[in-house]
Amino acid sequence: MTQKRTNVVPFERPAAYWAVKARKHYAPTQLPDAARLMRKALEKSGDAGLALELSEIYAGMGCYTAAERCLIRFSSRRGLTGSLCYAIGCCALNRGNEDLGERALDQSLRLDPDGPYAEHAQELLESYPWQWDARPHRCARGEMLCERSYRAKDAAEALALAEKAWKKGRCARTGWRLGMLLPPRQAVPKLSFACKRLPYTFEPQLLLAKALYAAGKAPQARAQMRAARRLCRGISDAEAYCEAAWGMHWPREALRLAEQRLEKMPGSVDYLRLKYLSLARIPGGQALARRTLETLLEADPDDAWGKYCRRRPEERSLDADRGALLSALGSLVYAVPDRLRRGKLNRILHLLIMTLNGYMDAEQVCQIALPLWRRLTPAQKRAWDEWDDRSVPTAMALYLLARAGNSLGARQLLGASPKKKRIVRLLHLLIRTNA
Repeated sequence: MTQKRTNVVPFERPAAYWAVKARKHYAPTQLPDAARLMRKALEKSGDAGLALELSEIYAGMGCYTAAERCLIRFSSRRGLTGSLCYAIGCCALNRGNEDLGERALDQSLRLDPDGPYAEHAQELLESYPWQWDARPHRCARGEMLCERSYRAKDAAEALALAEKAWKKGRCARTGWRLGMLLPPRQAVPKLSFACKRLPYTFEPQLLLAKALYAAGKAPQARAQMRAARRLCRGISDAEAYCEAAWGMHWPREALRLAEQRLEKMPGSVDYLRLKYLSLARIPGGQALARRTLETLLEADPDDAWGKYCRRRPEERSLDADRGALLSALGSLVYAVPDRLRRGKLNRILHLLIMTLNGYMDAEQVCQIALPLWRRLTPAQKRAWDEWDDRSVPTAMALYLLARAGNSLGARQLLGASPKKKRIVRLLHLLIRTNA
């Protein structure tokens, strides 16, 4: 009797097989399948490159915590690379950390100027709507006192400095700071002032809603919460909004925000987490909350918080250490060696070129600024790094405009700048220095 030969197809597939299948599911609606397949590939090989790919898939799904966990795994194998810096920058911007986001994107270009993410990093640096609040006219002294209030370690000292800043010049940022420090009834008028002048800034709007609720004005607080909800930008804003809503015993307000975001990012573990916690607070919502938790763990089986909540269904708070992963990644970016950092002259040329864009070309700026920089005293050069005082670079920009014969541009720049008397004095000094 002869035995027939058969070809046995092995059940176990190599990592490359799962990675290729995952890459075929990169369409927005198929990202959960791509994540599942890429996780399988990563389990098989442990390759750091696959961890970076998986982090990109998770970021596309809105699963920022999972993306950061994959980036930690990549960094432990490969260290700081241009691709890692780009991914850190994207995660930081999604969490509202613009300082880390900007530094990481800039570092990505410096480490890997011709890398696969270089064009994306450059485009993001140029097109992202960076938050920047111009100082109001005649409020420079008040702004400086407000900065000192933020740095004060003692609450009484912080309040005294903020009140002094308010007397020196009433500006939105000082009202915002006073709203953090004063009792709710006294804070409401200050926060209302700040919100009128910062109508598109989320934090003071939410702070006003909390103060109104604490002052016993629930209807106004609910209306203010809806105004704040329209201004939520990233996951950090959404978490702050939901925590405020839960504190006011309005879990349906938090659920509404979570469901709005899940309509756009149905696989987002971070927004599923907010939905779960909101449903768990609503009477009769426990069954749907359990199903939401299972959906969360299906999207990210490695989510430690989700596993904990499955064991402890009475848990009702967000993970207090949810920002630890991004903080660890940020420490890599902030610890860049000095040789890779920009010097004072690079910074001043960059800012002057950006400030005078449309008035002078880059070559003109360098031709005038470089000889002038060499004549500055060491104290004046150190003043360039005092980010609370932009008088020196503003005076230099005015000097360049005057040298180029653009008196109209010089008047416009001076009119929009604080500390005009100091700037004019510095401008005269620069003229004498270069005479």
